[in-house]
Amino acid sequence: MRGNIYISIPATDKENALPAGITRYDWNEYTYNDEGEIETTTLVHPTWNQYGEKYAADFGAAVSVSVNDVEFIVYEIEASWQDSEVSALIALGSGLSVPSYTLYNASEARGFILANNDVQL
Repeated sequence: MRGNIYISIPATDKENALPAGITRYDWNEYTYNDEGEIETTTLVHPTWNQYGEKYAADFGAAVSVSVNDVEFIVYEIEASWQDSEVSALIALGSGLSVPSYTLYNASEARGFILANNDVQL
């Protein structure tokens, strides 16, 4: 699977959850009783860090770069225009300066990473 969008987030925000409007990456975690039956089910809406770890096999590892001594992490994600997931991602960067929560296409992300590739995750 390949994503259609790349996003750079400040590394300090990697424990923030993905936007509420993006639920396709949510998953259930289960606890089991002594008989091996499901006792509880917990829905996990991932942080950026959890997303990056869980979906690395699908989208590749997140890449860390440094811009003016500030670390950013670039994630590849598949987001829907139709379901307003792209709008939710755009809203994250509203009023912020580039590269905080900036969306890129593949060639833009590649250029951003190459220009700032001091650190690799």
